[in-house]
Amino acid sequence: MRRAAFKWGLVGLALVATACSGDGADETSSTGAVTTSQAVTSLAPAGSSVTTSSTETPVTSVTTSAAPGVPATFPDYTILSRDEGEDGDTIVVLLDTESYESLTDIDLANVLADVVERFPPVLTAYVIDNEAASAAVLTLTPTVEQQELLDRHYLVRLEEGFRMVFAGPFKDTPIAILGS
Repeated sequence: MRRAAFKWGLVGLALVATACSGDGADETSSTGAVTTSQAVTSLAPAGSSVTTSSTETPVTSVTTSAAPGVPATFPDYTILSRDEGEDGDTIVVLLDTESYESLTDIDLANVLADVVERFPPVLTAYVIDNEAASAAVLTLTPTVEQQELLDRHYLVRLEEGFRMVFAGPFKDTPIAILGS
C-alpha cells in the first residue's frame, strides 16, 4: 500500500512539474486501442510468490514504471520464452504481481500492445501471472493439475498478432482486437 501511495505521489508531483514547465509543445502517445463490448473485468493480484528458475532461453524484463513522471499504465512483465516462427514469434509473458494492486482486461490489452510494439514480430503471446503456468500454457493437452493452474493464472492470449482471447479469471470477457 505504501508503495502505491509513493508512486501516485511521484506521479502527482511529475504532473504538476509538467504543467508548470511552460513548454507548450503538444505531445501525444498511444498504447494501442482496445475494442470491447462489455464492462471492465478486474482481478486482484495473485497472493502466491513466484519462484525463479534458471533457463537457457534469454529472459527479457520490462519495467513500465521506470520512466520518471509518467504513470505506469500496465503491470511490469518478463518475457519467459520466445519461439521464432515463419509468420511471427510465439512468446510467453509473465506479469510481475508486485507491480499492480488490481488487474483489468484493459491492463492486459496494454501489456499485449506494448509487447507487440517493443518485440516484433509477435504472432502469438500467452500472458500468465505465475511462472509455474509457463509450461502448462504451451501444452496441447494439459494434465488435470496443469489445467487447474491455467484456470487461475492464464489470463489472455494474442492470436494472429491482433486478436485477444481472454482465459482463466477473465474467460467471460469477450474477444477484443488490438488497435493501432
